[in-house]
Amino acid sequence: MILLTMRLILAFDVFGTLLDTSSFPQEIRRKQLELTWVYTVMEKFVPFREITRQAIRDYLLVNEGKEEELMNSWLNLKAYPDVKFLGDISALADVFALSNGSVEEVKDHLRRNGILGFFKGIVSAEEVRAYKPSPRVYKHFMESVGYPAFLVSSNWFDLMGARNAGMGTIYLNRRMEKLALEVDVIARDLEKLAQYLREKA
Repeated sequence: MILLTMRLILAFDVFGTLLDTSSFPQEIRRKQLELTWVYTVMEKFVPFREITRQAIRDYLLVNEGKEEELMNSWLNLKAYPDVKFLGDISALADVFALSNGSVEEVKDHLRRNGILGFFKGIVSAEEVRAYKPSPRVYKHFMESVGYPAFLVSSNWFDLMGARNAGMGTIYLNRRMEKLALEVDVIARDLEKLAQYLREKA
């Protein structure tokens, strides 16, 4: 439950939460995530776009396709239809993006999908040279933006990382999956989240 005693800060994950990654080869997406985790554990920083390209090249070792076409597919992901409710949500809370992607990459995604105007800012994991679910990412967000801050994500590892770092958590359960993790709020989609926030306002 969220008690709205002050202006709420919402940090939206981007890939898989606002942008639909299901049209992108899932083998590449899994490798992309695995590489972010491995590099973070190794304390070695590699820019997210280079990680994406590395995941694509690994995929092409055993699958057909063209590197630039796959990269363009990633850079042109479509938003879920319910992002239109970000307008309602942004009237009730301060909305930010918190992503592994660079600020410029995320800005391009949001602009291309017509939703950039709903966001007060973008915070990138690259700013701390580590990736989710490192606590450095979430603590950096809170130090940069403020409190009380809640992460909105469809990704279980993201929610675990945020909760571990002291952020509130909102599970956007797009796939209707049970999550063996304590979160503050569960919403089916952005429409339901907007409805919940209106009721608590």
